[in-house]
Order: sequence, then structure tokens, then C-alpha cells
Amino acid sequence: MEAAQYDLIVVGAGPAGSACAITAARAGAKVLLLEKDRFPRQKVCGEFVSPESLGMLHGFLEDGRFQSCPQVVSSRIFLNNKTLALPISPAAQSIPRFDLDPALFAAAQDAGVTACEGVAVKDVLRDELFHVHTPESTYAARAVVNAAGRWSKLTQFDVAGKEKWIGLKAHFTEPSPPQTVDLYFFPGGYCGVTPVGPDSINACAMVRSDAAHTLEDVFTKEPRLFQRSRSWQPLFPPVTTSPLYFREPETESDGIFLAGDAAGFIDPFAGDGISLALQSGTLVAQSITAFLRGTCSLDEAHQQYHVAYRQRFAPAFRNAARLRSALAAPRWIRNAALAFAAMPGVGKMLIRGTRAR
Repeated sequence: MEAAQYDLIVVGAGPAGSACAITAARAGAKVLLLEKDRFPRQKVCGEFVSPESLGMLHGFLEDGRFQSCPQVVSSRIFLNNKTLALPISPAAQSIPRFDLDPALFAAAQDAGVTACEGVAVKDVLRDELFHVHTPESTYAARAVVNAAGRWSKLTQFDVAGKEKWIGLKAHFTEPSPPQTVDLYFFPGGYCGVTPVGPDSINACAMVRSDAAHTLEDVFTKEPRLFQRSRSWQPLFPPVTTSPLYFREPETESDGIFLAGDAAGFIDPFAGDGISLALQSGTLVAQSITAFLRGTCSLDEAHQQYHVAYRQRFAPAFRNAARLRSALAAPRWIRNAALAFAAMPGVGKMLIRGTRAR
């Protein structure tokens, strides 16, 4: 039986994959979007949508939804018994992935994308076309994008000698939470807390595998977080993801374009993960569209995407890694870094430095 053929196949329907599929379909491409899970589902995520990406998000959805989600007007950093408050202007929003991902998936379908849930990709082979194999079918395409996340059958890399991290998340009750993203740092990790409703918060942590294994463990690591969490009641069982590793971003592997976390995993405390996903998905679709229209070869499209990706995101990855190193440094260095960040104008500069350009 001949494989169904598409211009583009996108593997993974998170924000990066859906943004890519929507952008390519709106440009006239025949697109297949494959997602191994089923929506809605919880994902380990800080659920912080930076102000830089809100316009792009609402452009994809085109129906004004999520505009009533909680606004986030300030960031508070809790470290070494000190607190640093940094304004976020214009305001960000907190949007649960349980709601965001299926909305983007539906928007892809509205754009004309053939979108399938519960379909895991086993492998991708290449000759004149790319052949994407699933347990039930084989599909062919002129180009393939891997937006399947940090770790999948299509996302493999050398982790020898790298620190292993764990991600944990759950929503909890909290009456009238503040309009802030609160970052509680402690040796071996941190926990971010953001409002997700009028009486609920999202607690999302990233910890070294030797520091904690549950959210209850995490909450005991920072005194102010522990005190705040004592009255929380969980709204669903915690979800986890591992392993988390940091590496240099890559934009292509064996001819397959990489987007979102499959391309690079930015430090979550930077608050730019969803923005990076939406933007990288859009960038890769634009490069592929040029190839599909015959204005460049596939190799040239890879190079165009690589250059655009580096220009847009490399400073954010670099600056976030520097902040991670400073936060893992001895206490006196952390205190000096916090004092520096509290100086007029410095905090805003640091936030801009960890955002995509």
C-alpha cells in the first residue's frame, strides 16, 4: 500500500509543533501533525507565557481565548533569606498546558492540518522523501520537523558526564494568589509558583536527581516556600518528567528539522520556554515553506533556519546558562549576584537577556 504523502510532517503537537503546523498550513502546505499522547493532558511546565509571545499566541488562536487567564505583573526571587522583586511590563499570563495545548491542536486542524492524536512515531527513514513509520502506518513527506520534546525516539544525544535533573509539577488551592511568578531557589534546584486561577496556583520544580524526588521534598528545601505550601491542597496528582539535561542547541539531525525543546532546552526559570517553542516552530515553518515553494534547497532551508535560530535564541540560552551557574555558586557569590540584580535597571536587563530577540 502506497504511503500517504504530505509536504511536511510534524512530530509532536506541543506549542512548537502546533505553531509550525499552523504556520506552514496557512502558507499553503499540506501538513500532517502527529502527537503520541491524547489531549487534554498535564505537562510539566511553569505555564508562564511571556509578554513577548502573547501576541503570537493570540494570532494562532484567533478567537481571543485565554485573555481572561491570570496576569503576571512581577517576578519575585527568593534566595538566601533575601527577596528580589522585578516588574514584568507589559504583563505576562499564566495559561495551563492542559488548556493551551488542545487549543493549539484544534487551531492546527482549523488551519487545514491533518492532526492525529495517540500516534507514536517509531522512526524516520530518508531516500528521495522522508518516510515516517508509526505502529499502524507509514507516511511520506518532503520535510520533517521533530518537535517531540527533550527526549524521544527522535531526540537522542550523548549525556555522559552531564548532571541529571527532574521536573515536577502540580496545581494546588490557594486563595487569591498574588499576580507574581515566585522563584524559590535552594541548593540543588528551585520551585516556581504562579497563579492559574482565582484560587489556585501552579507549583513547578526542577531539581537535581540527588536533591529531591517529590514535590513534598521540594517544599521543605526553602523555608518560605514550606510555610506557604502548608495550606495547599492538590488539585490533581503531581506529574514528573525526567531525565532533564542541558546541552548546546541543535537545529537539524539527519536532515530532520528540530524545534522547541527538541532543538534546545532553556533553563525554565528564564520563563521563556513557551515563547521559544512558539517562535522556533514559526521560524522552522518559514524556512520549510521557502523550500516547498522551490526558492531554496532543503540544505539551504536547514541553513536559513540555523542562522535565524542562532540570531533569535543564542543570547537567551547563553545568558540563562550564566545565571544558572551563578545560582549554583557558593553563597557569597549568590548574594553578590542578587545584590547586583537589585541595582536600578539591572533586573530588567537580566530579564531581557534571557528572552528571545
